[in-house]
Amino acid sequence: MQPKAATTTPDLPSRPGIGLVLGAGGIRGCSHPGVMAVLTDAGVRFDLVVGASVGALFGLGLAAGLSPHHIVDVVRRSQPSDIARFYAGRLRAGRSNPIARMMLEAGEGKTFADMAVPFAVTATDMHTGQPVMINTGPVLDAVQASIALPLIARPVRLGDRYYLDGGLFDTAPVRVARSLGAEKVIAVCLGYNYHAPPFFKRRPWLRHVLQRAGRQQRLPGPRLHDQIRFACRMIAASYDPPLPDEGDITIWPDLGTLSPNSWVGAQFCLDRGFEAARAIVESGALAALTPR
Repeated sequence: MQPKAATTTPDLPSRPGIGLVLGAGGIRGCSHPGVMAVLTDAGVRFDLVVGASVGALFGLGLAAGLSPHHIVDVVRRSQPSDIARFYAGRLRAGRSNPIARMMLEAGEGKTFADMAVPFAVTATDMHTGQPVMINTGPVLDAVQASIALPLIARPVRLGDRYYLDGGLFDTAPVRVARSLGAEKVIAVCLGYNYHAPPFFKRRPWLRHVLQRAGRQQRLPGPRLHDQIRFACRMIAASYDPPLPDEGDITIWPDLGTLSPNSWVGAQFCLDRGFEAARAIVESGALAALTPR
């Protein structure tokens, strides 16, 4: 089944009240379990979960009904080597990998309809370069598409298209949550959308060169040259990226200069997630979540 565009509003059994949006950010996403655990302990109950990239991974665990504290333990058990293997191989990392094991535990053999909480992810269509919302069909396929890093992980086929990382240009898909009926949105943002590297930004004329180099004459597939063309279009489009949307409550863990592509820092990010969520709870901001 072809994934639906991010602007589509599908029919849902009931209108969600509080939506949780878990943003993209690579290793920075290890903040998410800390945020989820603190908010859950504070009595927040989520009616919808939307994830982009690493947010889709941890959002799957929450939407499937896993305890946030169990997901926290997964991060605590994960070593840098586990994270590196998962980056490149996803589920091929095997059940000995704590992250892959959690992903299988949450989604193996399941569809989005089997989730305990309505769930959606975003992934980037390699043909159009645009993010799409996916909330039907096999859930593991969609999550793998959402977390597939360009030129590192193999693109994922859904229907007749191939997809890569869902957080390239919409790092916090708040609009998707609202389109699915969330009345109030908590967004966990881990950074800004992808920006062209300084080498390219200093040479604006390269943007046109990249656009030409990225042209596709046919639907792209998993081949390396298709991925390189996609990467050229991605860099060209990132000269002037939009800022991420804000939720009714937006949580920005203080992650300093840690690169999203780092293999180390999982525990640091987890702790910053705990701290950021506790600050929100202590500020009294959660009172604003009462649905209209």
